[in-house]
Amino acid sequence: MDKRIRILLIEDNPGDVRLIQEMLDQAVQDGYQVECADRLSKGLECLVKGGIDVVLLDLGLPDSQGLDTFGKVHAQAPAVPIVLLTGLDDAMLAIQAVRQGAQDYLVKGDVDSKLLRHALHYAVERKRVEEALRDSEEYYRSIIENSFDAIAIVSGDGTIRYEGPSFERVFGYRPEDHIGKGILDFVHPDDMPKAADAFTQMLQNPGATLLEEMRIRHKDGSWRTFEVVGRNLLDNAVIAGIVVNLHDITERKRVEEELRESARRIKELSLVDDLTGLHNRRHFYQTLESEQHRTKRYGRSFSLAMLDLDGFKEYNDRFGHASGDGVLQSFAQTLKAALRKSDISFRYGGDEFTVILPATDTNRAKQIIERTRAKWLQTAEAQYPAVEPPIGFSAGIAQFPEDAETGDGLVFLADSALYFAKREGGYRAVLVSDLSTIPPDVLSTATLDQVYALAATVDARDPFTYGHSGRVAEITQTIGKTIGLAEKELADLYAASLLHDVGKVGVPDAVLTKPDVLTEEEWEIIKKHSAEGARIAGYIKGLGAVVPLILHHHEWYDGTGYPDGLKGEEIPLGARIICVADAYDTMTTARPYREVVSQQEALEELRRCSGTQFDPELVEAFCRAMTEDKGQD
Repeated sequence: MDKRIRILLIEDNPGDVRLIQEMLDQAVQDGYQVECADRLSKGLECLVKGGIDVVLLDLGLPDSQGLDTFGKVHAQAPAVPIVLLTGLDDAMLAIQAVRQGAQDYLVKGDVDSKLLRHALHYAVERKRVEEALRDSEEYYRSIIENSFDAIAIVSGDGTIRYEGPSFERVFGYRPEDHIGKGILDFVHPDDMPKAADAFTQMLQNPGATLLEEMRIRHKDGSWRTFEVVGRNLLDNAVIAGIVVNLHDITERKRVEEELRESARRIKELSLVDDLTGLHNRRHFYQTLESEQHRTKRYGRSFSLAMLDLDGFKEYNDRFGHASGDGVLQSFAQTLKAALRKSDISFRYGGDEFTVILPATDTNRAKQIIERTRAKWLQTAEAQYPAVEPPIGFSAGIAQFPEDAETGDGLVFLADSALYFAKREGGYRAVLVSDLSTIPPDVLSTATLDQVYALAATVDARDPFTYGHSGRVAEITQTIGKTIGLAEKELADLYAASLLHDVGKVGVPDAVLTKPDVLTEEEWEIIKKHSAEGARIAGYIKGLGAVVPLILHHHEWYDGTGYPDGLKGEEIPLGARIICVADAYDTMTTARPYREVVSQQEALEELRRCSGTQFDPELVEAFCRAMTEDKGQD
């Protein structure tokens, strides 16, 4: 080199800074001069001063991240080459930056002194080549002879006229092996059309620069991948040819392929249960959503079956977890073998499994599940003859969209049917439609707990409304007691309040937690939640009294609410009470899109909307109760 290289290192990790400086110190003869900046802002200040030959840039800095970091540095000093420093996880991001003008990138942890110096030389030399093409032949030739890449000058007919000294090091050929031969003769046959097209474009566009990737044969017979940059300087009196710069990116392509393969394996592992080899719970919900969209598009139905092994806990306790794992693996294999090719099975968790049966109603689904049960019992009796009773399974089956129009609602109802199958002794399948025939005295607290747990799950999806249902329930009790409701009416009102938003299980998070004003389409999605909540509660016979309250809690007193536009006392009393309580809690709870209002301001707003949105008598009863309560305090 004929002058010292001034390197600007923009890196905020002191350990990485120290390591790079040590690597460069190993090459004293190269005369590097390193300036360091631990922030992008400081690095840009150094570039303004000038004199920097090459930038070593970390894409992740405290005051800038990603491609934006590279863009700011490149914009500040477009003539200064940039070599990126990146972690393995960000390598694909670095590749994008290279495509946008970065000279090269180095993966932290894989770089050594030799590779670092090579990258710096390459970055500087490539920039000098570009400058040389605009300057004199003497300067241009000097750069070629010191380049780390293979550089050639090609005549208009594609014949190699000149090769730089590094050509032999890169390809193994001596200049006399190439000079006078066609450059396309060494290109991989599969890349020949692309190479020929690029060469034609070069000929047709004097002064143009083209960049392509292609495989070129090494002297040892191997094919290596090169980034080929060509510039048409046939009209240049000094050069009178096409200058071709060939940078070996074989190793980079190998790393890229390894990254893609690694990403593919990680994605695959993230969707498969390690023990059984079935798809896991995460993939189940992805597939369930996809099947919903497909079913809606074609106007069909599909069924969901939730399975739970009978007697598995006792077997696990008796023979140990290792043997229990063997049972789960054997059951998974039976599912794969017994189900149709179109059916998809998943391990939902523990000894629970789910099956999605496309284009299948619940009656047909039950036949398939019963056939699977028969095959599994044969397998269980053969493999586990000492187990009595034999290990079987129960199933709950729901149908979309007939039973529920949302994925979460469908899962809940299938799980409820599974619960009743287990409660009745197991070894059977229960359809959601069967639940309506079960006597009320069979309804258990556990099933109600399932519903309340589902309501709590909906409540917790939005951190700004967490606890909303519980607060609404307490407020409705205050109103109910003030107007003299009976104990049974208060109990129903409390249950309905806890469940009034349960239908939001089908509302996407992006809509449910959106801080901005909803679009008309998003608002229509929200408005469906009262009907969906009523549908879910309606499957539990003991909740029949609360269903109308859930369905109509968004009706307005003047008849402009939804879903049915009921007016005045047409609206169930409990629904009118929930409407007041829901609005009050919404106003007095902090939200991202508005400030919280005081209790007095909220009461004044309720009075302002009396007769339109709210029942005037209920508003006055609530305001009176709040005023009396405040006076007691």
